[in-house]
Amino acid sequence: MFKVGEYYEDEAKSIAGYLRDAGFKVDIKGLVQARTDITASLQGRHSELKGKIDAFERYERFLAAIKSAVEKGATQESFRDLFLTMLDPSWKDKREKFKELQDSSEEVDEESGMDVIKSIAEWVVAMDFAEKVVEINDIKLGEPMDGCLDDPLLSIPVNPADYEPGDSMLRGRVDVDLVKKYEISIDEFYTPLFQKIDEEFGEKYHEEYLQIMALGLLIDDLVDEPSEGKMDIEDFAERCILDFGDKDILSIDASLVAEEVARSLEKNGIIKMKGSTIKWKS
Repeated sequence: MFKVGEYYEDEAKSIAGYLRDAGFKVDIKGLVQARTDITASLQGRHSELKGKIDAFERYERFLAAIKSAVEKGATQESFRDLFLTMLDPSWKDKREKFKELQDSSEEVDEESGMDVIKSIAEWVVAMDFAEKVVEINDIKLGEPMDGCLDDPLLSIPVNPADYEPGDSMLRGRVDVDLVKKYEISIDEFYTPLFQKIDEEFGEKYHEEYLQIMALGLLIDDLVDEPSEGKMDIEDFAERCILDFGDKDILSIDASLVAEEVARSLEKNGIIKMKGSTIKWKS
């Protein structure tokens, strides 16, 4: 079987639909996959971390914006807007500019566009830092702070290689997310049906279409141009290397999967295999 790829449910249904409409028999297998993200941070009081982290001034700016937002009575609902306003008074204008950049089909000034993107990236880092400060200091937004932000606990992402493994402030975190994806496979022998696949599939899934087409061209060549006499699997592997085109070349090398290709051809009555010997049926 030829593996087309692994996809989330909606996309898998769409791809399978295109292939079935073209005449393919499609095999779909559900898979549980794990995504792992490993991060490290230094966690300690503001007074303890100062001097241990490069560019600490960045996080002090974030902390000052947190204090200002809290002093203005930020609640759970209003904290983000107040915090970002304290950090960057023009953040809403930049956000609108970013939306315009996304929607515009006109050429964008590169320098202006990059400034907006850098600002948004900074807000993402700042919000993550602020949310952690609120969480680890058990801050109840909208209630009196009682000095919680005088020397708060901070958690700052770092490269663990820059610190001694036994550093008491170093924290490690492993996030494992389990997701379900669907593996789509088709029979190698029927890949010449690529010619019947809707053009829209080739536009939306160009790489998948190219791979199916390449195998389809190879199968067509092996079926339409039988070799005379017997050959061993090594010679058959050479037959599984082809170039198509003159100016623009499509080079196909299926020599490493020659045995799988041969078994597919044998199952469909094109060749006969005996041991490592292969002969086309007349």
